[in-house]
Amino acid sequence: MDTVRKRRYAVRIIAVLSVTAMLLEGMHLCSGRSDRLREIYGGALQIAHPEYRVTLARETDSGPISTDLQMSAQEVGPSLNARTIFGQVELNVLGLVSAPSLPRTRMNELLASFGGGQGADDFLKSKARREISELPEDKFVSAIVELAEPMTEDDLTSNGQTPGIRSDALYLFLSDKKTNADTPLYWRPCAVYEEECTRTSAVQLFRHWTANLNWADALNLHNFGLDIPELRQTAERGLVYGFLTYGYSGKALAEIVDQPTVRTVRIVAVS
Repeated sequence: MDTVRKRRYAVRIIAVLSVTAMLLEGMHLCSGRSDRLREIYGGALQIAHPEYRVTLARETDSGPISTDLQMSAQEVGPSLNARTIFGQVELNVLGLVSAPSLPRTRMNELLASFGGGQGADDFLKSKARREISELPEDKFVSAIVELAEPMTEDDLTSNGQTPGIRSDALYLFLSDKKTNADTPLYWRPCAVYEEECTRTSAVQLFRHWTANLNWADALNLHNFGLDIPELRQTAERGLVYGFLTYGYSGKALAEIVDQPTVRTVRIVAVS
């Protein structure tokens, strides 16, 4: 057998072994670890799309070649008639995960200029005050709140809230910007952990989520625009750069933007 034939034979063997390994890993994921589809990849879908409120089915549907998780994604806004996308997150026998493509929204443009953690900005704060003052009194608003400096979750919940308004520690931006991305890293623990998210620190749940990642998740998470080392570093820092508000009045937003810890407020939707 000449050298060229030997090389071709070796390449075929490597290809067969690689496909076999992928099949075995995929079968393992589909049969014994389908619960990870909901936790890891349902969570990844929400992290990758702060402009939508992701809802996941409680159970997955397992078949001979794939495991499917039904989901919906509602565009951020106080209106009950906001655009909603229905679909499924799918794990196939090769261990590859796919999810619906979610259309861009107005919020994507606002997130592209997210400046949480970059210090105070009097110009942006004044602009936000003007926009808030022009809101009709009978309307409710969803908005992005940027913090002047990163804060711990404890500091946010004790000092960064307007009295009488429900906690926003369930809708957190945990970085300024993701590497090679135009959005900060977002975390909404209730998308995955449901009732537990109201009893347990959001950052603690994010650390729990990242602790469950492994090397086999790297390619799939990359397709969501996520990087495992970056996710883990963010979890270790445990800092908050901003948060989302839902259904606030203009008066409540005016109180928020006046806080010295707030850099600015960006209005996402009015209803």
